[in-house]
Parts: sequence; structure tokens; C-alpha cells
Amino acid sequence: MPTAATSTDEVTTRSPLVYPGVALAGGLLVGMATSVAQGLLPGILHSLANSSGSWSLIAFLLAMLCPRPRVAAVMGVVTLLAMVAGYDVASELRGYATSLASSAFWLVAAVVVGPFLGLGGNAVRTRSRMAPAAIGAISGVLVGEGVYGLTVIADTTSPEYWWASIAVGVGVPAWAVVRRFPWVRPALVAVGTTALVAGGFVVAYTAAPLVLLAI
Repeated sequence: MPTAATSTDEVTTRSPLVYPGVALAGGLLVGMATSVAQGLLPGILHSLANSSGSWSLIAFLLAMLCPRPRVAAVMGVVTLLAMVAGYDVASELRGYATSLASSAFWLVAAVVVGPFLGLGGNAVRTRSRMAPAAIGAISGVLVGEGVYGLTVIADTTSPEYWWASIAVGVGVPAWAVVRRFPWVRPALVAVGTTALVAGGFVVAYTAAPLVLLAI
């Protein structure tokens, strides 16, 4: 008689599209909810519905459901693509025109960034050697967006949200170092990756408007 673990493995083998399906459904729901939330959230939380950090975190968390790296990488892409599609569809249904250039930019970003978010989520799930870097990467996105919000668009957004983003971005690797890998080398990898990704995020996000204008 097969054990429960064996049965689970067999189901996973026979159902390779389950996880991308979850990513597709989750991404569509989040994208549509984001469009609706932009008109409903109070000022202090309004940036939540305009945050690529929150989308990235959701893609990362959904990928943590998947035990297979390659499928998790696909999940990262599918989640982000579905978010863009869900957002555009909901906006059009609500009577708001969507920008073709903006949608194209985020679709390309989804294809480029999605695999890394998916692999990162899988690394944390499986506690592989890449887990410290994966934690640092998603934390760097949150910290980087927070810094960008406070320094570039502070006049038009609520600073409380950006401070919260930074706090979560700093708190996640701190928790991981204490609870998951309390050793010097992985701790340095997590912290160093956080700083590197945060800096890169600010540079890339600052340049994004110029890219959109060039499309």
C-alpha cells in the first residue's frame, strides 16, 4: 500500500498544470483587485494598489507552494502576467482606458523578473542553498521600493506605506537569519543581496518613466 507521501508525489507527477493554474487564478484575482482598490483604499494605504513590491511578494509566496524549481519559475511568470491582464481587464470594465505602452512594459518585466521570483519562492520552500539569496532578493525589492517612494514620489504618496515596506523588507531577512540560517555566511548573503537588490531597484524604477516615454 502506498504511503501518503507517495500518493502526494504521484498526484504531483500526474498534475503538472496545477501550480501554474493556481498562479493564473491568483494573479488574475490580485490584478483585478488592484484596479478596484485604487479607488477604495484610504490615503495611507493607497500606494498598496500601486506597488510592484506587493505584486512581487505575492508571486514569491505563490511560488512557495510549488516543490519543483522549474515549475515554480513558470509560476512566477504566469502570476505576474496574469496580474497585468487582470488589472487591465478590470480597469477597462470600470471605464478606465489602459496604456498599451505601460502594459507592454510590465508584461516584459513579468517575463524578466518572474522566473527569479518563482525560483526564490521555491528555494525558501525547499530550504536550498539559495534560500538566503532568495530572502535577500524579495526583501531588497520591498526596501528598494520603500526608498524610492520616500525619495522620489514622497510629495504625491503617503510616507507611512513606504516606511512599512522598508520595515517588512528589513524584518524578513532578520527573522530568517534568526530562525532559519543563524550562521555568518548565509546571514551575510541575505543582507548583502538585500542591499544590492534595493539599490538596483531604485535605479531601475527611476529609469522606468524614461523607458515608457521611449516606447
